Amino acid sequence: MHKNPRVIFLESREGVETHFTRGLRGGATACGWHPQVVFLADHNGVARSEKDVRIDLLKAHADAICFLMDAPLDLKNIWDAPSLAPVDKVSLWFDDYYRSPKTLARPEVWSEWQTKHNVRVGIWDGYWRCQWKELTGSEAFPIHLGADPRQYRPGAEPWRREWSDRAVFVGTIPARKSLDEFANAFPAHMRRFLEEVCAVMNTAAWPIRPYEIAQKARSFLPIRYTRAIDATLKDPGILALWNHLLWRWGKRIARLRGLSAVAKSGPLAVLSGHGIEVYAGEDEIRAALPKGADFVYADTLSVPMQQWGRLFRTGKFQVQITDPQSIEGGLPFRVFECGASAVPLLSDHRTELAELCPPGHGLFTAIDEASLQLVAAQMFQMSRRELDQQGQLLHQHFLESHTWENRWRQLMAGRELRSQAPPFAHLEGIPEPAPKPLVPQAT
Repeated sequence: MHKNPRVIFLESREGVETHFTRGLRGGATACGWHPQVVFLADHNGVARSEKDVRIDLLKAHADAICFLMDAPLDLKNIWDAPSLAPVDKVSLWFDDYYRSPKTLARPEVWSEWQTKHNVRVGIWDGYWRCQWKELTGSEAFPIHLGADPRQYRPGAEPWRREWSDRAVFVGTIPARKSLDEFANAFPAHMRRFLEEVCAVMNTAAWPIRPYEIAQKARSFLPIRYTRAIDATLKDPGILALWNHLLWRWGKRIARLRGLSAVAKSGPLAVLSGHGIEVYAGEDEIRAALPKGADFVYADTLSVPMQQWGRLFRTGKFQVQITDPQSIEGGLPFRVFECGASAVPLLSDHRTELAELCPPGHGLFTAIDEASLQLVAAQMFQMSRRELDQQGQLLHQHFLESHTWENRWRQLMAGRELRSQAPPFAHLEGIPEPAPKPLVPQAT
């Protein structure tokens, strides 16, 4: 028996999951667990076999196995070992499954994993938990992101002290050129349909829902047009790419609309940096904001992770315009990073955001662009002392409820550890096999 309970994080070699699971690994360690990473691909990016991955899982004698979304779904029989039956298995979704071709193509694998192998699925948004039930027939539980109080601290030096009077948005806006290049991979009738969907998103009420807008728009199209769209999107891989394009357009439109509203009330700063996504630069964002807006921009791609906390300590207050796949909640890192940094946050309203971080305690929300502009104007009028008090209230709530250590305890609450269970406990309740009838031996 191991001294500390063990958890394995199944991850791809590319490290896409690292940003999401690094915090949970730290939270597990703070709770006395021993985390270990098992990769699904080798150093050259070649997928490992189901047998090799399962051997690693069996040798580790872990109490829990966690992975991001559908990372191991290609290994559909990976849990087919009696020794893995008592291991707590958890899939963590901090995104929507409409952009995951593996899940769109094989919902039946998920149904089997959840019913036969007791894989638990945590989803960060109430809307997508309902959608998951329709897809797989099984319930999902709420799970949220968090932040590390050692990385984001109230006393961190601002990255740009001269921007202390500005509302600051830390995040990216998809570049128009990259979206057009992505769209060019689709046939002409899909590009024409995309233009119609984007036109609706430009005036739609918040929260903007790209997938639903596209689905409703199809109901008004001629039958021949609709059949052409259906034929294009029949393949799950193509459908996932199309949904990704819709999401990126929704992200661009929602963020530019929200930032334009804030810029009408006071000076704005945008800090952008992303190692994978192609994001808009200063000129492109300035052209989309109201004419004459007091706007500054900085590319933060080269800022090391150890200094990210300084970005959230920059400015008078922080601004968030939530991604369009976050409908009821789906709260991004920014909510918890601001809490860890003791910085007040202005956000578009989400039901679960208000439940998780009570308004009036460092969180300010708005239901539409008009109210966003109004609340921003009120926050610009607040004194530094008032804003600092609000930031401290948000920070205290963060420490009580939203550190990664809190999150790990919530994730494992009430779970019986394999290392503490009686030997062969996972076999209890399984009936003994019936005795085989005696067969006379030939003489």
